[in-house]
Amino acid sequence: MKNVLLMGDSIRLGYDSRVRKLLGDDYNVYSPVENCRYTKYTLWGLFSWMQVWEHPEIDVVHWNNGIWDLHRCSYKRDVFVTLPEYLETNRRLAGELFHYCKKLIWATTIPGGRKLDDRIPVDYSMEGDRPNVFLADRTDIWNADVRLYNKECAEMLSGMGVAIDDLYAEMDGRTEELISDDGIHPNDAGYDVLAAKVAAEIRKAAEQI
Repeated sequence: MKNVLLMGDSIRLGYDSRVRKLLGDDYNVYSPVENCRYTKYTLWGLFSWMQVWEHPEIDVVHWNNGIWDLHRCSYKRDVFVTLPEYLETNRRLAGELFHYCKKLIWATTIPGGRKLDDRIPVDYSMEGDRPNVFLADRTDIWNADVRLYNKECAEMLSGMGVAIDDLYAEMDGRTEELISDDGIHPNDAGYDVLAAKVAAEIRKAAEQI
């Protein structure tokens, strides 16, 4: 039996149970019950979660973080975590994970759907009424940042020997079909697509052990 560590934000929470079912009885999956949020939170929580599980031997790690890192949470609507910070934290996280196992898989952040455009005010000025609070951005702006962060992080991590699970590509061009009405999270069909891809990448890594 292979031991798998599955970590990530709410996207991971959505496909977690599906991945477990697809992997079947040959795989034992460890994953935090909580949302792993942004990358630095995952880095912070890693040791505590492993301690709760009594530091099991792990064969494959699969993780995703990105949506929380890209949140707009200020009046200027700046990205919460800058690209250099994002890269450095993922570098540190990968370094920590390599202490637990040698088969690491990092998943790219999925694209946002057109429903984002219905929730973001076009006028970004701070004059007049306070703008509606929403932590994403218009679809074109949001997805441009997602692609940039994905590209830079994938290049860095692959250079460290981390396998890349391109979940963005799996959803790209299919957001109308696979993204829910909040513009960020997949619908049931979308989670099925992601789970199949994640399970396949985990199996591929496990077979190389």
